[in-house]
Parts: sequence; structure tokens; C-alpha cells
Amino acid sequence: MANLQEPLCSWDSTIDERYNDYTTGNTDEVLPGITRPLPADLIREWNYQWLVVGTRELQIEDLVPIPDKPGTTMLPVVGGRFCVNISVVNALTSSFETGGSADYLKQFFEGEEEITAEVAQDTSRAEAVQERLMANFVRARELVNADADRAKAHYAATLARDWTAVDDAGLLAAIDETTDHIGDIFYTHYWCSSGGGLQTTLLDGLLAEHVPDHPAGWMTGLTSGLTDVESARPSKAIWDLSRFVLERPALAEEMAGISVDAFEARLASPPSDDWTAFAGQYTPFIADLGFRGQRETDPSCLTWNENPQFVLSSLQADLALDEEHSPYRREERSAAERVALEDEVEAALPEDQRAEFRRLLGLVQVMNGKRETTKASWTRLCRTYRQPVLEMGRRLAERGELDDAEDVWFLRLAELPEALDGGLSAAEIQDVIDERRTRYEMLHDYELPIIFQRPVEATPRQTADAGGETSFQGIGVSPGQTRGRARVVLSADGASEATILPGEILVAPVTDAPWTPLFLPAAGVVVETGGLLSHAATVAREYGIPAVTGIRGATDFIATGTMLSIDGSTGTVTIEEG
Repeated sequence: MANLQEPLCSWDSTIDERYNDYTTGNTDEVLPGITRPLPADLIREWNYQWLVVGTRELQIEDLVPIPDKPGTTMLPVVGGRFCVNISVVNALTSSFETGGSADYLKQFFEGEEEITAEVAQDTSRAEAVQERLMANFVRARELVNADADRAKAHYAATLARDWTAVDDAGLLAAIDETTDHIGDIFYTHYWCSSGGGLQTTLLDGLLAEHVPDHPAGWMTGLTSGLTDVESARPSKAIWDLSRFVLERPALAEEMAGISVDAFEARLASPPSDDWTAFAGQYTPFIADLGFRGQRETDPSCLTWNENPQFVLSSLQADLALDEEHSPYRREERSAAERVALEDEVEAALPEDQRAEFRRLLGLVQVMNGKRETTKASWTRLCRTYRQPVLEMGRRLAERGELDDAEDVWFLRLAELPEALDGGLSAAEIQDVIDERRTRYEMLHDYELPIIFQRPVEATPRQTADAGGETSFQGIGVSPGQTRGRARVVLSADGASEATILPGEILVAPVTDAPWTPLFLPAAGVVVETGGLLSHAATVAREYGIPAVTGIRGATDFIATGTMLSIDGSTGTVTIEEG
């Protein structure tokens, strides 16, 4: 296969020379793989919206000019892939950077490349922007929780609405309404994420200066066991369902081997008192967390409330686990270890640095914990695009202009009004869909560099080779040492039916909140992408599970059943014999 040169696909963001540094690092945990044209356009819309909101709120519109659509935003699409534009992030950072945390992006991404923002030239203005950000930081719990309530309300209203009774203009208006909601809430996610990275960098610098020979696991340990992290809730909720089932032996026996079709049928029409009782527990669970799913920021993908296969697989796995694997027990142990470590670190610092340590630590813990809540809020809102778009697809299919309602995801956002009005013929629509689907499928066979500028070539995907090595260095993101057999899960789709046996080490290209129920039986986690503040790392620390990220190609050269030892403090992964 030859390399693909730009334009890689017609729905990519255009090139802007002002913002021409990109990374694919860590973005797969938010939206892995190739994105279809319409979801890519929707991502671009809320990206523009949040940048408008953010630059206005921080009063930096002149410092961070926003390119014309479909230009590069902070989260552009290149080669059909979700990326981060480093230049946009650094432009935002430079508006308030006065020195000391300009390289905070290292907390989110793997790799040795230096990603550093310039220090602001106008110090007084930068300090004013800092004050606006700090005002948000100190009110983080209040602001983040308010956004969560807003997202839940909009999601519930979307599910309850009869979309067949909404006219075409109303469907298009619903898309705009969701975009406005995400624009506001993603700004909260931005400053929460930035705050976590900035304060973590400052705290790391304080420890390096005053206790230069401190253990490698200090920083990860100080952000472990925070106890109220949103991304840990799916695993807790499924665990609770499993404990409910285990109290009913007949139900537990049936549940252990049931298929997803039979599971859904029994929920719809419970055949026994046990099933009626279980349905009473499952209904609020799925109302709360049914928005989750693999590739969960992509509205073209199914959610747990549409396809509960992953929920069922995780529930069945939990039925085989004893109480030692309880997420609550793991979290309590991790929290107790963190509290003890906080006292140890404080005692090791000079007395005149202890108050600053506690101040920074408080901000680090709040920002990094609440970042998971903001991520859940905008994910939930991304899902509310799904219902009006699918109703458009149904109408177009009913009129014979689409072969299948799901083909609507291969249209462009700007084409929807014209398609609904009959301004595009069925032949025109099918031609563009066929062309885009061919390119969409082709792009799966190619990959982009971790860090790059455009124009860029996409290279044929290659299988990684360990090259005879048995020890690999990644990033230690959750402290502790462990040893066990590997269980390799190759994709987000594969995670839907994966079963991790107790004591195995999960090895995956990427993980995110919907994967975290797989963590409970796992002795450890190895992930190809991500940094200290990746979503997977945050949840692993909640449960005290040793975890290493940044082992590129791990799913190629580690096979299921391979004996591994990992050190979540130093980031070392070793393949053992036997």
C-alpha cells in the first residue's frame, strides 16, 4: 500500500498555518478509529462553539483568533481521525502563562517530544486571565455539578421526545441546541483539564525542587483514591447489579450464561419475581448510565441503552468475583494509602512549603477528579445528536433517498437541509455516500504520526514488533507492582464482549470510562496511549490497580496468555518466560 497524501478525506479540517502542530496521542481514548463525515462535522461545530465561549469568557479573542470553518479547532479531524491541535492549546496557554507550567500537556500525552507554550509577553494581562481561570478553579465543584445537571436534563428530554412528531426545521434546530449546550460545557471541561494539568505540573515542580530524590510513585499516589470520580461510576453500578443478582441464586445461575437477546427479552417481560426485581434495579441504572458506550463521543455509535452487550458481559464477569474485587473496597484502600502518602510527603517538605503543598494538592485533586465529570457531561450531550439525526435518516430512507437510515452519517451537516427539502436527488445522495464510505473504509488501513504538521502523509498500518526485547519503558500512571497473564483486547468493539479473568493484566490500545468495568478483575493495566492524566489512568488510580501507558504496539507483540510483570510507578513492563 502506498502512503496517502492530503487531502486525506473530504471531511477533514482545513490547514491553517497559524495552528499547524497536531498530535494523535491520547485522543483514541475519546474517539478511537475513523470518524464518519457527519459526526466529524458535528464535532467541528461544538469545537467552534466552545472556542467562541472560552475566548470570550477569558477575554482573549484577539490573542487566539478562531479560523473560519472548516478550519482547525482545538480538536480537529485529520485523516478522518480525532486529533488535538497543539498550537491551539498552546495559544490558549500562552494567554495566561507567566512561567512554571508551560509544558503541562506532558501530563496528558505519552512520548518524549517537548510540548511547551510560550510565556505571555504582557504579564499583567496574563495575570488577569489567570485570575479568571482561578475563579473557576475555586468554584469547580459548583460549576461542574451545575453543568452535569444541565447535561442530564437535556439528555432525558431528548430520550423522552417523540421525534416522529417534530418537523424538519425542528430536527435541525435540535442539532443547533445540542451544539450550544456542548459549547458551554466543553469550556468547563477545558479549564478543568487545563487546571488539573497546570496544577499537577506546579506540584510536581515543588516536589522536584524540595525533595529531589523522592520516589517515582509520589505524584500518581497523590491523585489516587479520590472516591467520587465520575469515570469509576460505571464499574461501581454494574458491580452493584451483580451483588443484587448474587442474592438470588436461581437468577444468578441463569444470568451467568444468558445471551444478550434473552437478557433483553426477560427485562421487557420478566418471567419471574426475581426478574421483576432485577428489572426494577436495571431501569434506573440504564436511565443513568445508558448514554455510555464504545466510541462514546461519536453519535453514530450505539449506546448501552440500545445495545447492553457490554453491560451484560461485565455483569457476568462480576458474578464470578469475590468481595476482594469490590470497587468500593479497592477505592477505600487506595484512598487510605493516599492519605498516608500525603502526610509522608508533607513531612518531607520544608515547613515553609507545606501550606503551598496543601493548596496545590487540593487544586490538583479537585481538578483531576472533576475533569471526569465534565467529560461525562459533554459525552452525554454528544449522544443527544443521535435521535434527531436518525429521524432524518429514517425520513430520507422512507422516501427512497437513502438505502438505510444509518447512511445519514455519511452525509455532511450542510447537506442535511437540502436533502430534507428534496434539493438532492437519491442518485446524488447515493453517489456521495458511496464515495465517502469507500474512503472511510480505506482510512482504517492507515495511521498518522503521533506528532505532526500538515500537509501530512498517512502511512499503511504496520504490526509492531518487539524486536527481541522483553522489557519496555512506558509511563507509570498508577503505582504498584503486579504479575499476571495478559488478556489482550484489541478494540473498543472487542471490549463489548471481553471477559477479564481474575488476576489477568488487561492489555489494550486504549481505554476509556466505558471500559472501566473490565478493570475490576484485572491485576493490572497496560495501554498503548495516554499520560498521567488520561482517563484510564485516573480510574486505575481510584482502584489502586498498577497501570502503565505509552507502550506503543503492545497489543501486537503481547499475546493473550503471556506472563507479564508491570511496575506502575516506574512504567516498566516485562515479558516473562513461561
